[in-house]
Amino acid sequence: MRNEKVIERKAFLGKRRLYEYEIDAAVELIDDWAFAKCTDLVSVKLPRAVLGKGVFEGCTALKEIRLNDSESESLAHLLAAVAPRNDAGYLLELKEAGTLSWYDKWDSWLKRLLMSEDQEGYSGQVPCGEEDYGSSDVAAYESGRRREKAELCLLRLIYDESLDPGFRDMLTSYIREHTSGSEAGDEAWLVLLEKHHGDAEWLEAFDRAGGVTDNNIDGILAGIPEEYADMKAYFVKKRSEGENTVIENLAL
Repeated sequence: MRNEKVIERKAFLGKRRLYEYEIDAAVELIDDWAFAKCTDLVSVKLPRAVLGKGVFEGCTALKEIRLNDSESESLAHLLAAVAPRNDAGYLLELKEAGTLSWYDKWDSWLKRLLMSEDQEGYSGQVPCGEEDYGSSDVAAYESGRRREKAELCLLRLIYDESLDPGFRDMLTSYIREHTSGSEAGDEAWLVLLEKHHGDAEWLEAFDRAGGVTDNNIDGILAGIPEEYADMKAYFVKKRSEGENTVIENLAL
């Protein structure tokens, strides 16, 4: 007999063309790996059920996990950011999700990630080969880690509910240190260009964080493909505003 209060273990494992799913409010348990490797899954709505192990493991397209008793955009997107990961299972305690202590835990998790070495985890992944991780080259691995960190910084700056001002400064510093033309690497710029070039809120977050400077704006514009018209227009306007500010200052 089917238990309507449980989504069974591996119920939707690897299901393709599953883009959105709403879980019935009566469900109390979503068992292990229920949606794991659903690589097309973008949006889920669910009650504050108990989640088993790896429920959303490998859900690489996941953008939002909405709780049926919350309208918070920050909560929906920050939950989705950690749900596919193996190192943040404690952030999927849905009874606590959205509280001040939960946001503190989320930010502490990201802070630890930012402070970790870019090479961390590399030695354990090399034997698995390129088919699993894209490259066995240490420089490529480290760059991938910086992209991951930069993307999470931008995400938290966009969805900034309960964001401590001191931690905001840390996030913006990371973006400035990894923008176009930076000696430490340009991964913050690359993740914007390659994954979020059509998202105005991501462009604005990058800009507000100091990712655009007088020294790199020309290089930014030169690197934008012509087909990214909206992105190009945004940064053309940004350069124009910068030039007007210089003219105004000279006039004074």
